[in-house]
Amino acid sequence: MLKTIPVLNNKGGVGKTTTAVNVAAGLARRGRNVLLVDLDSQGSASVSLGVPQSNLSPSVADVLFGEQSIEDAIRSTSLDNLDLLTGALELANADVRLNQHERGQYRLADVLREVDDQYQSILIDCAPSTSILSVNALVAADAFLIPVTPSYLALEGVVSLGEVVRRVRQNIGEAAPILGIALTMVDWSGTQVDDAITQLRNHYGGKVFDTEIRADPVLADAPSRNLDIFRYAPDSQGAEDYARLVDEIEERLQRYGSVYDSVSSREGNEPTVPSTEEPTAP
Repeated sequence: MLKTIPVLNNKGGVGKTTTAVNVAAGLARRGRNVLLVDLDSQGSASVSLGVPQSNLSPSVADVLFGEQSIEDAIRSTSLDNLDLLTGALELANADVRLNQHERGQYRLADVLREVDDQYQSILIDCAPSTSILSVNALVAADAFLIPVTPSYLALEGVVSLGEVVRRVRQNIGEAAPILGIALTMVDWSGTQVDDAITQLRNHYGGKVFDTEIRADPVLADAPSRNLDIFRYAPDSQGAEDYARLVDEIEERLQRYGSVYDSVSSREGNEPTVPSTEEPTAP
């Protein structure tokens, strides 16, 4: 089944952490056992869920660097069914430390495999950069999600991410397909919003989710209360939009996961999603 889903974009300021936290929370609210992995040295997803900067250790950095077991580093959150593996400043040294590791590009996949049977979904909040951590996320992933704002520079970020995926496939031979592109921070008062959305949908077609996450101040306020949007402002348009996005994500996970399981049982191995169904990379 499609389980491990990084949320990534090389460009910052596109609602990546907001999307990772609220999609993870949305899936947990529907009864899935969910692990959120904060793969950003700033630890924004961890702080959003109530972990202070002074209490991020043990973190995913300790796990990746072999200093802590993943079972001991995972912590529960205030939301039922949602666990967290915190980020930490030490991730800033990941390129140096993991490049010295024999399986540095596979390290995240290796450690997540140890808890694979405990979770139905694993969301990974990635830093807005191209690094060995991004490669680790792509290698560990079953599919990945790209949040993007309707602007020219953000669209360029999707293109550059597509190049990263192609290089990973070329050099390592592995990289997940794209689960979908989510439009975030959509403000229809902007003069170029319609053109940007039209361009994105025309180019990527069905890879773009129907749901558009509209700009809503409460989405920025929720982290300061250490809450996801569904608990902080359940009647807001932000909560409504993310609930609809979670609907679409669940539908795609079921659809693509069914194809994956069918081929896996038939071939007796771990296949990629067939090309007839695959939401291919940008």
